[in-house]
Amino acid sequence: MGTTDDAYRLVECSDCGALAVGGDEVGCCGSAMAPTGRTVTDATDGDVADGAPASDDLDRPGVSEEPPEPDLDELLRVVFGMSPAELDVCLCVMEHGTLTTAELTERVGYDRSVVARHLNHLADLGVVEKRRQILDRGGDVYVYTPEPPETVRRRFRETFLRWAAAGVDRIDDLSREKVEGLAEAESATEWTVFREP
Repeated sequence: MGTTDDAYRLVECSDCGALAVGGDEVGCCGSAMAPTGRTVTDATDGDVADGAPASDDLDRPGVSEEPPEPDLDELLRVVFGMSPAELDVCLCVMEHGTLTTAELTERVGYDRSVVARHLNHLADLGVVEKRRQILDRGGDVYVYTPEPPETVRRRFRETFLRWAAAGVDRIDDLSREKVEGLAEAESATEWTVFREP
């Protein structure tokens, strides 16, 4: 697995056990959260210490010590809503530098309207700069230039961390719904079992 940036390690609240991804600036319950000793890729849940999965977890099918390493193309598509075509456009701008929509259309082989739509999304993400350029023969055209690599990495990282935080909230919602469902089921006289008719 790749190395985790020191600024983005798994930290835990010593009071409530909450987990977060961040550095020394992350706080909870009125104090700074402390590193868990696990990297972000090692953590499975808040009940596991020192990155080692609980022994009963290892006996369950599909549970391993480390999750699979994420594929970069898949991350970009899922987190940033990029289609394979948009990823192609993004990589083409990163590789070739400043290009117009027409030049990009020739290079990637997609319809001009598709390329223009993807370029606008990439500009909204902050990974390419969109600017109007005056032509010598008159008129103007939009050109797209990649932002510096460090800027692109920082913007992707920030967006990913917001996405991950929203994902954790969704998982917490699922847990709450499950607990509420179990509480309701325990108060019922019998369990409902779903079977094929």
